[in-house]
Amino acid sequence: MKPPLILQNIRNKPATIWATSAAIALVNRLIYTLTIACIPDLLQRSMQVPRASNGIITAAFGIGGLLGGGTIGYISDRFQTRLIPQLTAAFLYVVAGIVFFFSKQFYQIVIFRVILGVASSIADTMLFTTVADVYPAKLLGFKMAVLFVFDNIGNMMGPILGGKAYEKMGVGGIGIIAMGLGVAEMLMILVFVRNSLDIRRSLTRCITVSQATSASDVLVIESTVVSSVPSSSDLEKPAAVKDCVSLDTPSVLESTGAEDNDRAQGVPVWRILLKLQVLGPTVSIFVATGLQSVIETVFPLRLFDRFGYSPEVIGVAFLIVGGILILAMPLVGWLNDKAVSRLGEHMRYYMISLGALFMLVSLVVTAVAPSYSVLVFGYAMFGVTSMVAIVPAQSAFGDFINASDEGGGMAQAFSLAWLAEGLANIVLPPAASGLYATVGWLPMLLALGGGLCVACAVAVMAFPLRCIWRSRQESRQVN
Repeated sequence: MKPPLILQNIRNKPATIWATSAAIALVNRLIYTLTIACIPDLLQRSMQVPRASNGIITAAFGIGGLLGGGTIGYISDRFQTRLIPQLTAAFLYVVAGIVFFFSKQFYQIVIFRVILGVASSIADTMLFTTVADVYPAKLLGFKMAVLFVFDNIGNMMGPILGGKAYEKMGVGGIGIIAMGLGVAEMLMILVFVRNSLDIRRSLTRCITVSQATSASDVLVIESTVVSSVPSSSDLEKPAAVKDCVSLDTPSVLESTGAEDNDRAQGVPVWRILLKLQVLGPTVSIFVATGLQSVIETVFPLRLFDRFGYSPEVIGVAFLIVGGILILAMPLVGWLNDKAVSRLGEHMRYYMISLGALFMLVSLVVTAVAPSYSVLVFGYAMFGVTSMVAIVPAQSAFGDFINASDEGGGMAQAFSLAWLAEGLANIVLPPAASGLYATVGWLPMLLALGGGLCVACAVAVMAFPLRCIWRSRQESRQVN
């Protein structure tokens, strides 16, 4: 049975993909942050768990992220579907809510976080992938920033909602909220969402360069109509040609849906990762999201130890930070697109490096904060500067796949972001909580944050610096 014509029109629009992805980003972060404010009280007071175990909770989320993010990219590209993974993520949110509803022991909380990690990694990979499927690469900065706006709305609302639900109904209240959000997401996907690859192929078939009636039509075609067929020959091109030219030389291929289904086998994710223009952004996401998880893990402990705040009051701190991020994110995305359109794709890498250095400054402010207000200001500053790194990093994945003609590897490229985040959540929060328990807040934050931010800047700048060096070498040979 076909849906009504008006609903078909809605489902066929790229804007619907963008809007539903924003809603999924909201649900994803909301469910994740429901437990942030209550974790110290739940584990330390109710379950009598040592504080060093708080990092295990975040690590469990990272393990789930690796499981989901490590497989969903290949599955989605191999079988040319985005819809089934999205429904799977929503269903897993419901399962996670059920597990948390019945949680009375520490191991049950760990299982909840593993399931939540799998669901979040699938949802995050798909929401970024679907938007990159249907929008021009050079507009991805603003599109990604808006997704992060809704992500931060969830980050702002989750601790408040979770803190109040926990104080009034205990773990059962949080479990009910998670189940309800999962069911709502499933219904939204079933009603409004169409496989973004079908929309991509429809644009390819229906709009051709010969049919263009204006320069704007040609721009849409050149930016949007790219093949979703993986090309192994492009990955085998000489590095001097492939790495340094592909970002600024988008190709236009026309293919049919039949050709896509016959040839789309998916590009091995490790081959994508070996490209410097992908490796640098992946490292930056590891650092930025890892440090974010570190602060989310230790920040409530700091407020609890230093000021004795309740879960509800701790949630207010996240509310303040989330509000600041919501205001800042569109500006970050807009500036990113402006810089790229005027100065070229390589500007993404310079912006990521600046974001890493700004993160280090914000961590110093957070580490030495003498009062609650300065502590929250430092955290908010870190949130904004981390987005200066993450937004262009996420956009770089879509740029690389579209420009290098590797459309079949889109989901796998974006799954690298979750692989990096999952690994960061496994390694960094347990280390941070252990260091916090032994050496304290200031040494932990400065040592961990300083080393990671510097490493991030170096890794990201490797690609543009190599291109500059090769360009000079070629100039010398010509002269």
